[in-house]
Amino acid sequence: MVILKKQGIILSINDLGTGHSSLSFIKWFPIDTMKIYQSFNEKLINYIGDLLVVKATITMSKTLNLEIIAVVVEHKKHVDFLKKQKCDIIQEFYLSKPLPVSELKKIWKCGNRF
Repeated sequence: MVILKKQGIILSINDLGTGHSSLSFIKWFPIDTMKIYQSFNEKLINYIGDLLVVKATITMSKTLNLEIIAVVVEHKKHVDFLKKQKCDIIQEFYLSKPLPVSELKKIWKCGNRF
Protein backbone atom coordinates (compact mmCIF):
# COMPACT_ATOMS: atom_id res chain seq x y z
CA MET A 1 0.00 0.00 0.00
CA VAL A 2 2.84 2.40 0.75
CA ILE A 3 4.13 1.92 -2.81
CA LEU A 4 0.71 2.92 -4.19
CA LYS A 5 0.63 6.05 -2.00
CA LYS A 6 4.12 7.05 -3.15
CA GLN A 7 2.84 6.86 -6.73
CA GLY A 8 0.04 9.30 -5.87
CA ILE A 9 -2.77 6.75 -5.80
CA ILE A 10 -5.66 7.70 -3.54
CA LEU A 11 -7.16 4.94 -1.41
CA SER A 12 -10.80 4.90 -0.38
CA ILE A 13 -13.02 2.76 1.81
CA ASN A 14 -16.15 2.09 -0.21
CA ASP A 15 -19.50 1.25 1.41
CA LEU A 16 -18.16 1.85 4.91
CA GLY A 17 -19.55 -0.51 7.51
CA THR A 18 -20.90 -3.09 5.08
CA GLY A 19 -19.50 -6.40 3.89
CA HIS A 20 -15.70 -6.25 3.79
CA SER A 21 -15.48 -2.50 4.53
CA SER A 22 -14.49 -2.71 8.15
CA LEU A 23 -13.54 0.28 10.26
CA SER A 24 -10.34 -1.55 11.13
CA PHE A 25 -9.08 -0.79 7.59
CA ILE A 26 -8.53 2.78 8.77
CA LYS A 27 -5.70 1.67 11.05
CA TRP A 28 -4.26 -0.91 8.63
CA PHE A 29 -4.14 1.10 5.42
CA PRO A 30 -3.22 4.70 4.50
CA ILE A 31 -6.81 5.65 3.56
CA ASP A 32 -7.56 9.05 1.97
CA THR A 33 -11.33 8.96 1.56
CA MET A 34 -14.43 7.23 2.82
CA LYS A 35 -17.57 6.68 0.78
CA ILE A 36 -20.94 6.64 2.51
CA TYR A 37 -22.93 3.57 1.50
CA GLN A 38 -25.65 4.17 -1.07
CA SER A 39 -28.60 2.87 0.97
CA PHE A 40 -27.86 5.36 3.77
CA ASN A 41 -28.09 8.23 1.29
CA GLU A 42 -31.30 6.97 -0.33
CA LYS A 43 -33.21 7.06 2.96
CA LEU A 44 -31.29 9.94 4.48
CA ILE A 45 -34.11 12.37 5.23
CA ASN A 46 -36.86 9.84 5.96
CA TYR A 47 -35.15 7.56 8.48
CA ILE A 48 -33.48 8.96 11.59
CA GLY A 49 -31.20 5.90 11.87
CA ASP A 50 -29.71 6.50 8.43
CA LEU A 51 -29.42 10.22 9.08
CA LEU A 52 -27.49 9.56 12.29
CA VAL A 53 -25.18 7.01 10.63
CA VAL A 54 -24.34 9.47 7.84
CA LYS A 55 -23.77 12.31 10.31
CA ALA A 56 -21.51 10.09 12.47
CA THR A 57 -19.58 8.85 9.43
CA ILE A 58 -18.91 12.41 8.29
CA THR A 59 -17.84 13.47 11.79
CA MET A 60 -15.53 10.48 12.14
CA SER A 61 -14.02 11.07 8.70
CA LYS A 62 -13.34 14.73 9.46
CA THR A 63 -11.75 13.78 12.79
CA LEU A 64 -9.45 11.36 10.94
CA ASN A 65 -8.64 13.98 8.25
CA LEU A 66 -10.29 11.87 5.57
CA GLU A 67 -12.27 13.18 2.63
CA ILE A 68 -15.90 12.02 2.64
CA ILE A 69 -17.88 11.09 -0.48
CA ALA A 70 -21.63 10.45 -0.49
CA VAL A 71 -22.59 8.19 -3.39
CA VAL A 72 -25.86 8.05 -5.33
CA VAL A 73 -27.15 11.41 -4.14
CA GLU A 74 -30.32 12.18 -6.06
CA HIS A 75 -32.35 14.84 -4.24
CA LYS A 76 -31.79 18.47 -3.27
CA LYS A 77 -32.86 17.83 0.32
CA HIS A 78 -30.07 15.24 0.57
CA VAL A 79 -27.55 17.66 -0.96
CA ASP A 80 -28.61 20.36 1.51
CA PHE A 81 -28.19 18.01 4.48
CA LEU A 82 -24.81 16.76 3.26
CA LYS A 83 -23.56 20.32 2.71
CA LYS A 84 -24.65 21.27 6.23
CA GLN A 85 -22.71 18.28 7.58
CA LYS A 86 -19.60 19.34 5.59
CA CYS A 87 -19.58 16.34 3.25
CA ASP A 88 -16.78 16.95 0.72
CA ILE A 89 -18.16 15.35 -2.43
CA ILE A 90 -21.48 14.12 -3.73
CA GLN A 91 -21.46 11.54 -6.47
CA GLU A 92 -23.99 10.58 -9.12
CA PHE A 93 -27.37 11.70 -10.38
CA TYR A 94 -28.18 14.99 -8.59
CA LEU A 95 -26.05 17.08 -10.93
CA SER A 96 -25.98 14.66 -13.86
CA LYS A 97 -26.47 11.07 -14.85
CA PRO A 98 -23.22 9.20 -15.55
CA LEU A 99 -21.73 10.42 -18.85
CA PRO A 100 -19.23 9.07 -21.34
CA VAL A 101 -15.91 10.92 -21.27
CA SER A 102 -16.64 12.49 -24.66
CA GLU A 103 -19.79 14.20 -23.31
CA LEU A 104 -18.08 15.17 -20.08
CA LYS A 105 -15.33 16.89 -22.08
CA LYS A 106 -17.96 18.97 -23.88
CA ILE A 107 -19.55 20.06 -20.60
CA TRP A 108 -16.29 20.87 -18.82
CA LYS A 109 -14.53 22.12 -21.96
CA CYS A 110 -11.37 20.53 -20.64
CA GLY A 111 -9.72 19.54 -23.91
CA ASN A 112 -7.47 16.49 -23.72
CA ARG A 113 -7.06 16.18 -19.96
CA PHE A 114 -8.65 12.73 -19.79
